[in-house]
Amino acid sequence: MGPDEHVCVCHRVSLRKLQGFLAREQPRVPSQLSECLGAGTGCGWCRSELERLWTRWSEGSEPTIDEDWSRYLGRREMDKKRKNSVPLAIANQSQYDGSMPAVKAPEPIRIPLSQLKPGQRARVDCTTLDDLPSGDRCLLAAMGLGDQCELKRCSGHACIIAVDRTKIAIGPWLADRVFVEPIDDPTTRP
Repeated sequence: MGPDEHVCVCHRVSLRKLQGFLAREQPRVPSQLSECLGAGTGCGWCRSELERLWTRWSEGSEPTIDEDWSRYLGRREMDKKRKNSVPLAIANQSQYDGSMPAVKAPEPIRIPLSQLKPGQRARVDCTTLDDLPSGDRCLLAAMGLGDQCELKRCSGHACIIAVDRTKIAIGPWLADRVFVEPIDDPTTRP
């Protein structure tokens, strides 16, 4: 590899720059080579080459790469294609393929009702209602706040929600203890 060819392709750090950095800064560990214009902090492919350069330098040898630059780039591209093809292979597998492990659905985001923004819709998560006093649970059920019911927050300063066409005011103590799963809705206000 020539001195003006890039060891770190992402940040365009040449072999000459790295050799100068080694001579000038005398880094104690290979990771300090990242201080030379961010070498190795992009895709990370060149980190093993940076470590080899540092090892050669620390042993008193000339820090060089004994490989043609086009071959070096070819190895980099092949490695990147191999890494990028794995998610595509998984994505292209059939859901009925028994050899593929089952993927768990992500846990829904749950927030207290008091943190719902005005105009935002949500579904009530009744598993959290078990911790409430029975009187509050009965009152919420009587107002229509059942499991997975949809609601919409109406105002910002007070916790007023709409369940179907009924508007309900909920006190701050209760609004902090009722958890909801926000519904993605492009019509809600920011």
